[in-house]
Amino acid sequence: MSRELRMLDHSDEPIPKRVRRPAREMHQDNSCEVTRESNMICPITCGCHNSLLDISKKTRVVSQILWSTRKIWKNELIAVFGLTSAITKADEILELKQAQEKRNSDVYSTSMQYTVLGKIHGREIYLVPPQDVALLLEDCISPKLRKSLKQHNAVEGVGQLANHTGCNIHWNANLEVASIEHYEETDMEPMGILRARHDIEQDTEILT
Repeated sequence: MSRELRMLDHSDEPIPKRVRRPAREMHQDNSCEVTRESNMICPITCGCHNSLLDISKKTRVVSQILWSTRKIWKNELIAVFGLTSAITKADEILELKQAQEKRNSDVYSTSMQYTVLGKIHGREIYLVPPQDVALLLEDCISPKLRKSLKQHNAVEGVGQLANHTGCNIHWNANLEVASIEHYEETDMEPMGILRARHDIEQDTEILT
């Protein structure tokens, strides 16, 4: 089974208009909240908790476990999925689902652990981190899907290493699909992010 997002999808709601704002100190105003609720990430120049400012300094990886390096506030971005391929076309999504099910049901194959299935603005999307891309490229897949998997975003990140928990007490981060807000561009590049469900203390394992 793929990791499905435990979050509220706002796909049926109209996308609020984006608001221009100057760079400022780390805080969040109403325009940042509107941006967050529309599954968008504020520009890094905004500097709020919904931006990627200092994103790599918030976590560290120890033995493939993701830990916080400082206190993280509720709704703050924690980490992003790095170098991730976004699969959005229906035929490729279907093929990817079948390839994933085949691989994960084969006891002799390495399972795909990091791929996330979600939605952004009503569109189904698969986010495939490099660890799972490497596995899929070993399989018999179509040239079209193979080409799409080789295309990925340029963002470095370790968000895909967050472990999943079935315990609501220890569940402290939401997996979300979002895209960066651009004022001059119309194309939106989706990415996987981790967002704090509540305040997270320093040296705490990040769990989804």
